[in-house]
Amino acid sequence: MSVPLKVPYLDASAIESAATELLRRYAKWKGAPPRPPIPIDDIVEGLLKLSLSVGNLRGRLGNDVLGATWLDEGHVMIDSSLEGNLGRFTFTLGHETGHWQLHRPIIEMEKVTVPLFSREPNEKATPAIVCRTGKRRDPAEWQADTFAACLLMPASDVRATVKAAFGDELPTTEGIEARRKSGEPDPWLRGLADHIIDKGDFENVSNEAMRYRLLDLKLVVDASNPQRKLL
Repeated sequence: MSVPLKVPYLDASAIESAATELLRRYAKWKGAPPRPPIPIDDIVEGLLKLSLSVGNLRGRLGNDVLGATWLDEGHVMIDSSLEGNLGRFTFTLGHETGHWQLHRPIIEMEKVTVPLFSREPNEKATPAIVCRTGKRRDPAEWQADTFAACLLMPASDVRATVKAAFGDELPTTEGIEARRKSGEPDPWLRGLADHIIDKGDFENVSNEAMRYRLLDLKLVVDASNPQRKLL
């Protein structure tokens, strides 16, 4: 069983800046700014020069493993169960990219011990960050999730899409904050997320990921909120 990776505190704005910087690097490397759908595969394999594969991580490392990054080899593996599920596959790849960008430098500088795992049966075990679905509240996992959201759904593109769809008036509904806190399903927000995905060409992003991104960017508001303008 892997031990949670100890990482320094990073707030959402710092993670957003790190994701934006990676997109800037990609734009300079490619010669043009990326537009949704963000080409995460090309960022990983082209810009970062990481190798990428799909394999049976669940069968080898446990049913709760969807992605892993081998640090010495510069290799990312996504579990084969995500093939055919574009939104989850893309987000998991963005999550692993977050580990590579945010946490690999910490591990290298501070020589933090990380667990050893073999990429394939009978291969030598080497340092790897293995992501388990039950550990999303760990700081390192939250940071990688936040990075993935910022990378795949750049704030400027999401805001521009909301503005194109609704003008200066933010999309508003009754009781959204209460439903968010209670975890109650929200058909209105689900429909809104689908609309933004379609209108903004975020075709490799899941509805769930877009719902959280809209809420985090405060681009949807409760009817009780006096601030309903897009700033």
